[in-house]
Amino acid sequence: MNLLKTVVVFLFFTSLSFSQSKIANDTLLASQYFKTADSLLSDRKFDESIELFKKVLPIYENAQAWERVAGCYNKIAENQVEKFQFKKCLFNAKKALEICDTRLSKNNKQKARAYNNIGSYYFQISNYDEALKYYEESLQIKLNILPKNYLEISNSYKKIGNVYYMYHDYDESLKYYEKSVNIRLNAVGFEDEATANSFSGIGNVLDRKGEYNKALEYFEKSINIFKNLFGEHHESLSPFYNNISTVYKNLAEYDKSLIYNKKAIDILENKYGENHPSLIGNYHNMGIVYHKMKMYDKALQYYQKGLSIIIDKFGDKHIFTAHSYNNFGKTYEELEDYNIALDYYLKSQTIYKSTLGENNANIANAYNYTALAYFKNKEYDKSLQYYEKAINANLKNVDNEKIEYDFNSNYFFDLNTLLISLEGRADSFKELFKEKGNLSNLEKSIRLYTKTDSAINIIGQGLNGYKDKLTFAKKAKEVYNGIVEAQILYNNLDQDKKSIGQAFYYSEKSKSNILKGLLNMENGKNFTGLPLNLVELEKDIRINKAFYQSQINKEFSKKENDSAKIIEYENELFDISRRQDSLTEVLEKKYPKYHQLKYKNEVILIADVQQKLDKKTTLLEFFTADSTTYAFTISKNNFAIKELSTPKLEEQIERFRASMTKNYEEYQESSYLLYQRLIAPVKDELIGNQLIIVPDGPLWHLNFDLLLTEEDTSNNPRTWSYLLKDYAISYANSATLLFGNEGQQVDSKKEQECLAFSFSSSGDTISTTRNVSLETFRNSSMDLPGTREEIKAIANIVDGQYFYGSEATEENFKKHAGDYNILHLALHGDVDNERPENSRLYFTKSKDTVEDNYLYSHELFALDIPAELTVLSACNTGTGKIAKGEGIMSLGNAFQYAGTKSLLLTNWEVSDETTPKIMEYFYTNLKEGKNKAEALQQAKLQFLATTNEETYHPYYWGGFYLLGDTTAIQFQDNNYIYWWVGIGILTLILLSLFWYRKRVLN
Repeated sequence: MNLLKTVVVFLFFTSLSFSQSKIANDTLLASQYFKTADSLLSDRKFDESIELFKKVLPIYENAQAWERVAGCYNKIAENQVEKFQFKKCLFNAKKALEICDTRLSKNNKQKARAYNNIGSYYFQISNYDEALKYYEESLQIKLNILPKNYLEISNSYKKIGNVYYMYHDYDESLKYYEKSVNIRLNAVGFEDEATANSFSGIGNVLDRKGEYNKALEYFEKSINIFKNLFGEHHESLSPFYNNISTVYKNLAEYDKSLIYNKKAIDILENKYGENHPSLIGNYHNMGIVYHKMKMYDKALQYYQKGLSIIIDKFGDKHIFTAHSYNNFGKTYEELEDYNIALDYYLKSQTIYKSTLGENNANIANAYNYTALAYFKNKEYDKSLQYYEKAINANLKNVDNEKIEYDFNSNYFFDLNTLLISLEGRADSFKELFKEKGNLSNLEKSIRLYTKTDSAINIIGQGLNGYKDKLTFAKKAKEVYNGIVEAQILYNNLDQDKKSIGQAFYYSEKSKSNILKGLLNMENGKNFTGLPLNLVELEKDIRINKAFYQSQINKEFSKKENDSAKIIEYENELFDISRRQDSLTEVLEKKYPKYHQLKYKNEVILIADVQQKLDKKTTLLEFFTADSTTYAFTISKNNFAIKELSTPKLEEQIERFRASMTKNYEEYQESSYLLYQRLIAPVKDELIGNQLIIVPDGPLWHLNFDLLLTEEDTSNNPRTWSYLLKDYAISYANSATLLFGNEGQQVDSKKEQECLAFSFSSSGDTISTTRNVSLETFRNSSMDLPGTREEIKAIANIVDGQYFYGSEATEENFKKHAGDYNILHLALHGDVDNERPENSRLYFTKSKDTVEDNYLYSHELFALDIPAELTVLSACNTGTGKIAKGEGIMSLGNAFQYAGTKSLLLTNWEVSDETTPKIMEYFYTNLKEGKNKAEALQQAKLQFLATTNEETYHPYYWGGFYLLGDTTAIQFQDNNYIYWWVGIGILTLILLSLFWYRKRVLN
């Protein structure tokens, strides 16, 4: 018996030992399988990875390694998400959760992952409420059990950011993406796949918020990271290329959009073929671009390719299907097949309601599309109905009646969608008024337009990038077109002067808002008590940003540029931009007075303009809209508005400009035609001999003083009836900028009068000459080629400092520009119409400085130049691309941003032969006390009267124009005269009193 017991025990322990050994061996094998499956997952070989994890599962279950079992189920679920097998993903994620709840501790890593995977399932089927709930559960567990900056926490923040992005709650989405990025940057730096994905998420939010150029920066950063990690053709690059394509589409740069979208499609089709779900977004994006290019057949082909995959993989009730139906609808709408378009919109609305509910930005957009189709079909009652539905669907559980009295951006999912609804509804009421003549419809239209203005203000405040503000300004200008027209219609009914005032108010609202904002920002720093260290930090950031942008430009200008250097500079610029955004956020949150002044969007009223004008000055402000231009005339005691018919205005102005170098007859004809269109109808309203013009649109390219007031047939340009002979004309970006900020501007008066520079090439005979005072230069006898003759002419009139030869460097300009009342830059200029921020002035090349001898427009953003007057006598300094709602993007604008009160600019190439004499007359007139506009007017007339026949055509003397403040400059000599006059008067008074007293006493 004892022997039997011993044998049994021996066999039991032998069996147990064998079993344990087998389990140990199996577990070791399972670990190897697990690692291999993980690496396959990283290589996106999902099928092979799933099979290995399935092999591992029974081994770990047998070993009762429950955390590993849960881990396998989670890994399988994650693979299935990537394969778009969402129901299978949910099944395996729930299995993992079940094991966690029954076998493991309350809070553990695998449970957090299971919640995350369940959230991913709900996210993919568009149930965002459930997705957010599970993602937040996952995050909470991670926060409880993991270190604060653990990468898994970063992943949860990104997932939650994705949900808020789908909610169209972009501010909240951005907050979570930033949290995700900050953790990853601190832990692993830039060269990380998940960091790149988070950057892409931020880019998507910025794109939706209308910050397109900043979005591009983030997408390009993501692409560079992925290229460094995986090479040029990895499939992970495809969504980034698609994102960039979307941005270029939004910027209306369709050729670029197609290029990037094709890159994305080629990568995915080569990897997966034409029917993979990853291609859905690319096909639809390609279709949208072709739609924008009016290639509707191609658009429909790509929409169909995308829709076929959606139906196959997700069914006909998915949110992607609804998006696709909207795209079809918009294209049929453009084809004026409104019934088919409306049918597609109705289908999309049904899907959105069933998947997202009644209130969300997606269904609001679908209602907007439906409303626009009815509007185009002139069914205004129905368009009103659907625009109202769109506004209601966009509301976040707020009673619609409340927004009638308390407009608040927090009430809505998406302000850009709301802006479309409000504008469309206002347009519909206006068209109903035109159709039926019911005054209440016009009044409703005007009230709604007021709300569009509020939405524009709020959206505009959310944009930080200069280029993005320009893009939005174009959109805002189109809205203001409708508002101004509505006010004019109201004025036509009862000649109500209040309507003219309102029309002028919105005309001003549409002009130069970026410049207003930048000047407000500078005033905010000076007048709201910001700590000096923060002001200096902000300035340092601007300087560094300008430096690296210049370095990039410099590298691209080389025949063989260094791509490594460009990437290095772009990385620096990216970091600087992020620091600038962070500092801006801090300043606006911690210093509310600064925020309030920075975003002050008040505009000057007509009564305030009249108060600023004297009896001999009239303000003439234009507002262009399609084939109509509105002309506001404001004088000391009167104001009026005139509707001008201006079809083909841009074409006529181009013809006028072209006639400058052609025969007299064409100049006379085009000049008189423009006078008849623009000035003759308002001539009786122009009081006095001083005229301030606020142009709009293509009118920025027109020198009004060269218009002919009569049908001249003479071949002698001296006798022609130039408007110049009747008025001293100056220009302004807006009346608000000209008159509205006088009390806030820092005093720009300096001790020194004039700082002058002239360009010298490397072959200049005096390229080693040092700088001299203008007084010394006045008496010099050196040769005077080119621009030095111009400087010599003004040296006889004003004092100051003159830099030429090797001293005429960018570095010397930046060092001294803030110390003078007048800057005179006789330099070469180069205007970049495609990228106005890269327009530049040329200084003398120097090897002993970090500067590159090019002063770019973007560099002036980092400078403080509070001069009374800057004269840019280089060619084309006042020309540039017209930006709707902002005006002309010229080199002169950049000096305004830097603080200069007024500028003398050129609208075309100026002549070295004639410019010195014109400048001599101009400065002489200034020195005699004439205001700047009169000084320029008289200089032109003096030149015309004295020049020879070779140079008396307006081309040689008419290109100069004055922008900004016209006030006379108080020169030092003038001040001394005033002192002596004052002393003389006082002496006479004292002598008179002495004589009178002596006489009385006698």
